[in-house]
Amino acid sequence: MFNTSPKEALPPMRSGERESRAGGEQYCLSPLPLPVDSEHGVDVAHIDVGHDDVTMDIRQGASPESLMTAGHVASGLSLCMIFLFLILWAGLGGYSPGFQLMTFFGGGLYFVFLNFFILGIIWINTLLKRLPPIRLNRQRREVAFVVVPPGRFWLPAPHNLWLISTVGTAAAILGVLGIIEIGEWLRGARESFPLGLTLLHLGAMAFLFVYPPIYDAICCLFKRERRTVLVPWEDIVAVCGFNPSLGPGAITGFGWNFALLPPDPERPGYTLPGAGIIVGVGGLPGALAQWEYIRRFMEEGAEAITPSAKEWGLEWYDAYVAREKAACERTNDRARWRRFRRKRLWEHARFAHWYTEYRMQHVLPKAVPKDWLAEWSKPLPKAQWAKPSAAMTELSEQLRAAYQRGEKFTEMGDIEKRFGVTPPASSHKAYPSFPFSVKAQPA
Repeated sequence: MFNTSPKEALPPMRSGERESRAGGEQYCLSPLPLPVDSEHGVDVAHIDVGHDDVTMDIRQGASPESLMTAGHVASGLSLCMIFLFLILWAGLGGYSPGFQLMTFFGGGLYFVFLNFFILGIIWINTLLKRLPPIRLNRQRREVAFVVVPPGRFWLPAPHNLWLISTVGTAAAILGVLGIIEIGEWLRGARESFPLGLTLLHLGAMAFLFVYPPIYDAICCLFKRERRTVLVPWEDIVAVCGFNPSLGPGAITGFGWNFALLPPDPERPGYTLPGAGIIVGVGGLPGALAQWEYIRRFMEEGAEAITPSAKEWGLEWYDAYVAREKAACERTNDRARWRRFRRKRLWEHARFAHWYTEYRMQHVLPKAVPKDWLAEWSKPLPKAQWAKPSAAMTELSEQLRAAYQRGEKFTEMGDIEKRFGVTPPASSHKAYPSFPFSVKAQPA
């Protein structure tokens, strides 16, 4: 097996370099952030959650796919509960179902609901609230990342999947038992109301909402607050990679990813902890198009990019359903329309799109304080705009001439060596940073 967690950092890559290892390959697009001659700058991964003439926020936003997957699982589990209910009912002679069977069925449906609610809604919301965006400022030529303190902490993060799964499973089991015991109490087989089970269930559910602020307070007490770090635009690391997905004893698949990361100037070869973004893209052209989308905004402005049309929300979903219905009516294919409607109902697609719209408008903004980087994000007089370095300007001109000759970025190797341009020397000093809080602002 390949060692995918080396103890020592690999040598820092430079723009244009290509590396092959562990059955995959990796292309370095920056530093420096140079044009890659992609035909189109496209937000392939839909990570642009908002931009204006000065700044752009990129992050992994809400998606209806995760909710539709959860809805698919909920529909399957509900159908299994119905089949189990019918089997038990038939085994009892097919008469009117008894009170015990009805409470058992109700508890099972409640378990299905909690499985969907905790993993599909609570966990994703907690995750989205704790993943602040990366903010790019084209006038200052800086990128703001939110980093976590180095080293491990003795408390699990509120969005830790193992924590959510453990507490959620306990809450679901207590909920099922509580419903069954309440049913027994209602029919007189139990003398007292199951207060203990009910309180335990409510406490487990409340834990999912109360734990995040408690965790943040403890982190503040132990000086573990997150910090905002301002990284020069020409220092950021952009890479795309074709990497294998490793399973027990085998490679289970391959996929292309695009990553935007802040380097650690004090430890060459490492990145700052807990910061950056890694998203899936369809292939190398998709990765280059995603990079060009970000690069063109920073170098040329908002008028140089065309934002991707959103593919979520009730308005989009209703238009999508209308187009599909019109296509089926045009071909008189009623069977196709029935299959389409059944699939959408099975996945709870309309709810998924409505709640995705709600998340984008009300959940994602909670990931950052209301006044985060307010002063830093204001427009500057054009005379105060930061200018690109001489090395970057020269290399950009050399690259565009090379593209006119038919050369490709991915085949050139180290761009700086290829054209004999020396990049600016690194200072190896920590980037300016300040606490990730409401009042803290860059100097």
